[in-house]
Amino acid sequence: MEEGIALLQRKYREMTDLTRPKCLGECPEPGACCRPDYCAMAERRALAFGIRLPRQSHPMLPFMGEEGCVVPPYLRPLCAVHVCEIHLLGESAFSRAYFDLREEVSRIEEDFGPGWPEGMAQDYWE
Repeated sequence: MEEGIALLQRKYREMTDLTRPKCLGECPEPGACCRPDYCAMAERRALAFGIRLPRQSHPMLPFMGEEGCVVPPYLRPLCAVHVCEIHLLGESAFSRAYFDLREEVSRIEEDFGPGWPEGMAQDYWE
């Protein structure tokens, strides 16, 4: 189980590393991947893992610190996968990497079974 969790954490980090530059710098609305409702989802997921997230001082995004979000990517799945459609439709290399990685993360989460906290399962984000 621990091995699977470490793999899942690595894959979520890869997804965040893939999507962050697009979201923060190249999307028509930079930073749209950071939303209060995504923070609420991240907090619920963290609590399901028994983790209390440290609140920050941002007026709208409770986990946005001075150096960015303080929530590990595996606890904020929708933030990790968020990218505007212009990149998914316009760049075939990016799209292939994105959808392959998203499918891989979803499979890993599903392999943990029904007791696993809600994450990247297909019915969660489609």
